[in-house]
Amino acid sequence: MKITKIDIKKEIRNDGNFNQMTLFEVDNTITIEELKNYCSEVKPNYQEGYFQILVFFKKTDAARFPDNPLTGMFMEDEDLKNIKATYTINNINGYSKLDYYDNNSFESLAQTIDIY
Repeated sequence: MKITKIDIKKEIRNDGNFNQMTLFEVDNTITIEELKNYCSEVKPNYQEGYFQILVFFKKTDAARFPDNPLTGMFMEDEDLKNIKATYTINNINGYSKLDYYDNNSFESLAQTIDIY
């Protein structure tokens, strides 16, 4: 299983806290179970800030941050076609969910898994 961290962006919120997005590349053979296990393992590393959003792209050259605020996520078809999964952690209320897409987030419905 290949998961490579590409970049991190932090945005300071009006309340003084912050949201952070981390971009990754994953290989085409990654399974939902492998991503679930990975997210469970790395969750303790993302306990600071308000929102932590991990976005798993299918190729490095397609990985980029959204044009709108990080929590607004991705809107462009070209971005959605390259996203394999998104893991969102809300450190304030404990929400922690992985959205996995069989093909990509443009063409496939999300399979959502709680990460504890």
